[in-house]
Amino acid sequence: MVIRQLKNEDVPKAMELKILCWTEELAGLAENDLNLEEEIKDWTEWLNTPDEYDDIRAFIGAFHADQLLGVAAGSFIESKDSPEAGIELNGLWVYPEHRGKGISLKMILHILDVFMPLGASRMEVYNPHHAPSNSFYKKFGGKVIRREYQMDGLLPVDIFEFHLPGLRAKIEETLARYENS
Repeated sequence: MVIRQLKNEDVPKAMELKILCWTEELAGLAENDLNLEEEIKDWTEWLNTPDEYDDIRAFIGAFHADQLLGVAAGSFIESKDSPEAGIELNGLWVYPEHRGKGISLKMILHILDVFMPLGASRMEVYNPHHAPSNSFYKKFGGKVIRREYQMDGLLPVDIFEFHLPGLRAKIEETLARYENS
């Protein structure tokens, strides 16, 4: 498996995966109204404009040969755009048939490798409260620091906070177990 920065030509496939996962994340509480063309346009712009926002952005994919297995995105927390404020995991999506193999963990480690040397020590993740992935974030030590309601109040979203050194240690420990089994 190779993890690398996505290119413009990778964005359409990445957004197909995002839309596939979004239905699951909504947990039946709201309709999936994401538009593929709009997502491609927005995320391509996000990929190509970090300098305009004085930001650093990691938009990565996990690939086996040329097959996309998963996607993750991270950037500085928008309100401060600095390492002291921390980073936000802007997205983490893995095809259902490739889950449980450590792909998400390896992508998160890749993002930590980008931001921790710059001084980031914490990360926030916005995740729908009823999504199956909520238990993933709790398992790795995320603490819910607040809850917002999105999509006209229909979708409760938990905002998790992680302290990066502890998160890194838990991920590395888990990946070591995968390798030893």
